[in-house]
Amino acid sequence: MNTALCYNEADKVTPMKKSEIPFGAQFSPNQVDLSRLLQIIHDEAGNRGKIAEIIRDEFFATHAETQRLKLADNTILALRAYELLDEDGATPSALASDLLELAGTLEMYEAFAKHILINLRGISFVETVEIMQAAGEEINLHSLRKRLESRGLHVPRGAVHLSSLRLWLAQAGVFDVDAKRGARLYEVDQARLKQVLGMDVDAISSLSQLTAAQRAFLRALACIPETGTVVANKVADLATTLYGAEYNHKDLPKSILFPLRDLGYVELTKSTTGRGAKPYEVSRTPKFAQEISNPVLTSAAQQARLVPREFFEQPLTQILLDLGSTDKHVKGRALEFLTIYFTRLLDLDFKGWRTRSVDTGGAEVDVIVEGARFIFSRWQIQAKNTSSVRLGDVAKEVGLALTFIYSNVVMIVTTGNFTQDAHSYANHVMKTSSLNVILIGGAELKRIGQDPTEVATILNDKAERAMRIKERSDYFVAQ
Repeated sequence: MNTALCYNEADKVTPMKKSEIPFGAQFSPNQVDLSRLLQIIHDEAGNRGKIAEIIRDEFFATHAETQRLKLADNTILALRAYELLDEDGATPSALASDLLELAGTLEMYEAFAKHILINLRGISFVETVEIMQAAGEEINLHSLRKRLESRGLHVPRGAVHLSSLRLWLAQAGVFDVDAKRGARLYEVDQARLKQVLGMDVDAISSLSQLTAAQRAFLRALACIPETGTVVANKVADLATTLYGAEYNHKDLPKSILFPLRDLGYVELTKSTTGRGAKPYEVSRTPKFAQEISNPVLTSAAQQARLVPREFFEQPLTQILLDLGSTDKHVKGRALEFLTIYFTRLLDLDFKGWRTRSVDTGGAEVDVIVEGARFIFSRWQIQAKNTSSVRLGDVAKEVGLALTFIYSNVVMIVTTGNFTQDAHSYANHVMKTSSLNVILIGGAELKRIGQDPTEVATILNDKAERAMRIKERSDYFVAQ
């Protein structure tokens, strides 16, 4: 279950459940007219009371008088949740102004659907529907809510949020707008989905030809912030670590590299290093940037809300250089870049800052990130720009993970080193709990800076070590 976290200066946490699907009560195409709503909030901008009165009289006039204003207020809350009104519930957002210019057209619904898909977990909603269909599961509001929960996306019981979101996507053709019940409600029109997301016909055609292993290779390639060439075999290893894709390295050119080259996503050159048969090196093309990398980065930045896209584009070599600066502001910003670097490299979803560098004088920064591959997982990533990380530093993060944040993984990254006591404590925690503790020191950071795909080797080594630490042979009896 996902949890929104509120932190005070004493580093205490108050769990507060928050729906991952925007509040949708009294806000669906069956209840309100979007074009008219946009006009109302612009005409009466700044006057929440007047906005509520007009909504009450125009959309809920047939309801009981005692309920009408409450229903109108729900609509305002939904407009805020869908980011059409600012937090004051009275000021139209930039998105609302853009949509108003398209009022009454299909383009308005397409633009709104794109916003929902990219910024409001709409893609996760659609993916979950497709997962359930592939598994032959019955899809209804109850089963869909439970499936979303299993992927770490909290939706309150009995909420109408799911219905409202599906109906808005249907207005753009992502779902069948005429479907009223049954399996047709959740049939995804893939062509419309890709059109709404901004991909042209050629891109749709080429991406539909890709195998799962080819898609995983491209996705892993998009996780690497550094520009220039990268060894193809190492990208494949990263794809295996992140997505479980399996590759035969001897067959990699024929099964993966040549098809991606022929589709225009990569260029290939022969490596000049290493013994024996030289592996291919891969460079990314403008088509890769336009159709794969740019949408990934834009989506990541928009989902992270307050994190600018430039945070996701910083190479580790520059980050490490800035961490050595004498300027506290430069060091602090670099520390934030470092946590986001790992968020992108490991293809995790940024959820929020816990400690910002501005509060620590550039010494440390923490983020909460999450992933839903295979199983839902929540990560704490702490970056420290100190020469030594001690047992107490690790214990503090572990304590938060076990009692407040309920993380699955604690990752601490430092430009310095971990003391022996810190390593011993991390091993003890992994042996006695389900928590995984990943410690990445300065030497490993330099390895990743020289070759980002080294993160696969480093994490796999740590995973194997953790498996040995956690091994419990006493649970098994020979037959």
